[in-house]
Amino acid sequence: MSDERNMYAGFLSGNALKIIACVTMLIDHIGMMFFPDVVVWRIIGRLSMPLFAFTFAEGCHYTRNKIKHFVLVLAMGIVTSAGMSVAAGYVQGNILVTLSMSCLLIYALDGIKRSAFGGDGRMAAIYAVAFALVAGGSVWLCCFSGIYIDYGIAGVALPLTVRLLDFRSFGATGMLADIYNPATVFTLFAIGLIVLAVVLGPVQAFGIFAMIPVAMYSGKRGTAKLKYMFYVFYPAHLIVLAVIYVIVFPSVLTG
Repeated sequence: MSDERNMYAGFLSGNALKIIACVTMLIDHIGMMFFPDVVVWRIIGRLSMPLFAFTFAEGCHYTRNKIKHFVLVLAMGIVTSAGMSVAAGYVQGNILVTLSMSCLLIYALDGIKRSAFGGDGRMAAIYAVAFALVAGGSVWLCCFSGIYIDYGIAGVALPLTVRLLDFRSFGATGMLADIYNPATVFTLFAIGLIVLAVVLGPVQAFGIFAMIPVAMYSGKRGTAKLKYMFYVFYPAHLIVLAVIYVIVFPSVLTG
């Protein structure tokens, strides 16, 4: 395990954060489908996306097979979004589509740092162009394409706040290395959550409470291998809830 992963002093592993995120997401979607007028369900659910964003950013940096990781996230996003689009009656991209764009941006950002500190200016420039293209494409898709993307461009940018100041992993020393610490990471992440609340409205403001478990992050994955838990849990719980909804409200099938 690399040193930078141990800079956190909390007691919650990445697995624990993912489990909290899954539970709060389940609560959110139960409220959305069965109790749409009871806002407390949605308030609790606001913790889910920030926790997934934080653990996703960590996973993007530390995963060994980055291409496989990106393809998995994008493929799951396209498949689940297609099903949700049919059900909703309009084209939409769910949180996995949002995170797939974050994934590419983090990869490009890491590539810039790795190349720059490795003395390869040509590759740093190539990664910078890639970052600009992905960023521009993300802005277009979220803001101008007419397709609804979960959490929009602010959601795409949120995971980047976790990785933005990590120069230490790529060979930086002195001030550039020291700037990457829990205080700066948590501050940037909190700013990202505030921006998300401003863009999406007052209920999303409760997402700031996700900082409580995030601040307890230990920097460790946890003993169990739950790397793909979210990618399985996300579609699975939606299918189960949809089946229950049809059983409870059979009239939705007959109009």
